[in-house]
Amino acid sequence: MEKKPLVSLPWHGHETIESIPALLDDALEIEITLPSNYNHSLFSLLHGDDAPGRVEDIRASGSPQLLAEIASVKGLEEMSSLIEPLTAAGARVQVLSPPRIVITLPASAEKQQQLNRDMR
Repeated sequence: MEKKPLVSLPWHGHETIESIPALLDDALEIEITLPSNYNHSLFSLLHGDDAPGRVEDIRASGSPQLLAEIASVKGLEEMSSLIEPLTAAGARVQVLSPPRIVITLPASAEKQQQLNRDMR
């Protein structure tokens, strides 16, 4: 079975978190769209040392351990429960503006070969 290129999920708290492990084998990327009121909190958390007055454009990426930081934001505490399954799946995590979390999963060997051919 071929993986879907992208699965988009709106943020519904616990319900969204619970749905993600079942999607790890079905998607290449999972995008969680957060309510806009999280943008400031996430920007302050991830880019707090930047100059004041800067446009709050979030661009952070890393291992699933990045979710430990995200989980310190009120309302996103359950994100930390995804660290272990995403690490086991070899996933990468991005946090972007407007506020969303993008989980990128490794492509199957066949899909990766196709992607490499398409890039030539």
